[in-house]
Formats: sequence, C-alpha cells, structure tokens
Amino acid sequence: MTKVTYKQCQSGSVPYVVRAGDTLANIAFFYNTSVNDIISANPGINPYQLQVGIQICVPLKAQIYPACPTTNYYVVRSGDTMESISSYFGISSQQLLYSNYGIDLNDLYKDQVLCIPVAPSPVNVEVNVLDRSLIVYRNNSIFRTYRIGLENPSAPIPRGSFKVINKQLDPGEELGARWLGLSEAGFGIQGTNNPQFIENVSGGRNIVLFNQDANELFNLVPVNTTVRIRG
Repeated sequence: MTKVTYKQCQSGSVPYVVRAGDTLANIAFFYNTSVNDIISANPGINPYQLQVGIQICVPLKAQIYPACPTTNYYVVRSGDTMESISSYFGISSQQLLYSNYGIDLNDLYKDQVLCIPVAPSPVNVEVNVLDRSLIVYRNNSIFRTYRIGLENPSAPIPRGSFKVINKQLDPGEELGARWLGLSEAGFGIQGTNNPQFIENVSGGRNIVLFNQDANELFNLVPVNTTVRIRG
C-alpha cells in the first residue's frame, strides 16, 4: 500500500489524493480546471502514469464571487435554474435577482457562485456521532444521509443544538472543499478528500465528510439551519 506524503499546496489550489481509475482529465473536469494547470502545479508528475495514493495540488480557476455579507453561498449544479433554486430556498426569483446584481440568472452555468437571501431554512440537520451519520431532513422526512468521520476522543465533537452561521468555499487544505461554520467558535462541518481521515480518528473536533458530500451539503444547507448533534 502506498504511503501518502502530504504537502502544502499554494494558495488558490487544493490537495487531492489520487484514487484508482483517476486521470488528470477527470480530476481537471471535477475541479473545473485544466490538465496543463495541474501539470504546472505539480513539477515532475507523469500525467500518463498517475500513482494511486499520491497527493497532488489542483489549482482552481479564480472567480469573482457576488457580494454576500451573510456568506450564504450556493454553487450552481447542472440542471439548475433561477426558478428551481428560488423554489428550494423558499424565496422569490426577484429576491434572488436582487442578491446577485449583474448576473444573468437566465443563463446560469455549472460551478457559478450565487448569493442566496437568508430565509427560513427548508431543512434541518441531525448528526449522530455514534452512528457516524449526518441526516438532512426536509418536510419531516429524510432527504439526504452522509457518513461522517470517527470522533477524536481527545478532542470530542460538541453535542447540542447549533445554527449554521457562515459558509466558505474552498477554505484551504485543512478544511477541505467546503466549510459550514456553526454557532460555536472554531466548530463546524468540513470536507476532506482523504479516505483515511474519514476511516480513522480525525485530528480535530469538527464534523468531517468526504469532499463530494460536503459540496452537496453546502448547497442544501443555508445559513440559519439548525444542526442537532447527539450520540
């Protein structure tokens, strides 16, 4: 088994651990970047023989985010429309338009970042630490279920009821692809692309999901969502 050697990625890029079947092309597609940019960020890499388990740095394309004082961001997915986004969050199309001045909401594109007006959350979240599960409820029914990382006994995850108070895109190597800050200083929900970080005891007290799951949860859970943690 290849031992992963971790390195610090430069600002504007994120770490990625190569998995079986990966190519630079599919990694570039997933992160909306280019193969040439990945090669430039990783001197000495052989694009034709990627070694499973090595960490590479994936540069991200710069984007000017809309002004969003509440940090209530949303990342556009394939098939999204102004109407579908507005409907999910229980806001009007006009409210969405006002919060994204200068953006053509009738011509959305994948990975475009929008600012969502804060409104009553359409969901609530329950985390069961013992079951290693995070469940999103909508209309009193289970909407999504995610697996979370093991708890660190020396830095236990807080229990109780919290609110999502801020959201960050690509917050850095230590916090993965997404960050949902909760109403306790330094505590929140983060992503990681390292399977060992999920399967083994994590280094901090945050709730940890795979990056892919953290990306989806980020869009489903707006600021002011209630997160109850038990177990």
